[in-house]
Amino acid sequence: MISTTGNSSGFSLLELIVVIGIILSVTVMSSLYFKNHFSGTLLKASAQEITSTLIWARRLAITKRKPHRVTFHPQKKKYWIEDIENMKVEGVNYLKEGINFANPELGKWGEKNGLVEAGIQDNAFFFYPQGTAEGGSIYLQDGGNKKWYTITITPSTGVVNIYPEKH
Repeated sequence: MISTTGNSSGFSLLELIVVIGIILSVTVMSSLYFKNHFSGTLLKASAQEITSTLIWARRLAITKRKPHRVTFHPQKKKYWIEDIENMKVEGVNYLKEGINFANPELGKWGEKNGLVEAGIQDNAFFFYPQGTAEGGSIYLQDGGNKKWYTITITPSTGVVNIYPEKH
């Protein structure tokens, strides 16, 4: 016969609850970290995609020897490249989920929709065959974390710069 009065092995209910609590808190903290990191990555990716589109429009203007522009529709969060005859050169691109064109409130004229154009107010940035451009800035914001990216276009050179902040 086996005695049932000896020491029993195993976990008490209190020990089990403590271990589950520790696992739960580590899971919650890591999910918050990854959420913040992932949304920051989406913001950076959107800024890089817009920058690439602007650089591509400049190259098209130089090689095809006719002006091209990148047109933005901030309310629908989309943008595309057009030539001088208003023909779309490429398909429409969209911002990543949760990323918006946003007013940085820096006191610049025309920044209400996140786009500051130096010339014509049509939500488009022109690039010319000489390599020059219609300068301005594009402001992107991650709605959840309030992080910013600024994309600027230098008029005299057509160079496109990207900054991980309001600029």
